[in-house]
Amino acid sequence: MLATDPIQRCLVHVQRNTRRDITSRPRTPQGTIIYQLALQLTRITTREQADQWIDYLHQFKQDCNSWMNEKTTITDPLTGKKKKVFTHQRARRAFYRLYHLAKDGKLFAYLTPHPSAKNPEAFASTTNCLEGGINGPLKLIARQHHGRKGERQRTNIDWWLHFRTRDPLDPHIIAKQQNWGKDSLAKVETLTPVNNNEANHQTGRPALYDNHIDIEYTHSIGIRKGTI
Repeated sequence: MLATDPIQRCLVHVQRNTRRDITSRPRTPQGTIIYQLALQLTRITTREQADQWIDYLHQFKQDCNSWMNEKTTITDPLTGKKKKVFTHQRARRAFYRLYHLAKDGKLFAYLTPHPSAKNPEAFASTTNCLEGGINGPLKLIARQHHGRKGERQRTNIDWWLHFRTRDPLDPHIIAKQQNWGKDSLAKVETLTPVNNNEANHQTGRPALYDNHIDIEYTHSIGIRKGTI
């Protein structure tokens, strides 16, 4: 993927994010409008409809900007000091998510595919085909083989992807190009923080320190007799 390639956000996930912020039954008329705008996203099929939706979004900002900028004075539970916060913070966040995604061209990129696209009809507004076609089976195989950890699990998934790739290269050639996986493994180990307080089941290394029984004598530890 190039830096100049357009990015299409999954519209279903955008709707879910909006619902998480203001619920499906907002308590204010302004919140209801924001939620309705989010629901309309998956019903847009033409560039004209998208432009009209963006016009509604800008009209809402013009009409309700003062409402979204209202602030309330509260007491900070950590410092005990007074501070001002946005009164309608969740509705404001839901709106500006839609606003910035539309401004960045990440809501309706699927409606204007590149002229050189081989199959422009395949451009989708959601990741449903990706989730069901690739991610779903990948999650299933990882769950079915949850006993494999780290590098073994990665190798398992690599082979699954290899056998479902159209006209794949010879595995020996791929492994040689990747320095037999050593470069990728070194990068993963560098970027992955190591928590020495957790046991490593792959190598059998115990935790560096744990809630184990103290080796020093403690008079409270011993065989207890009588009823409990």
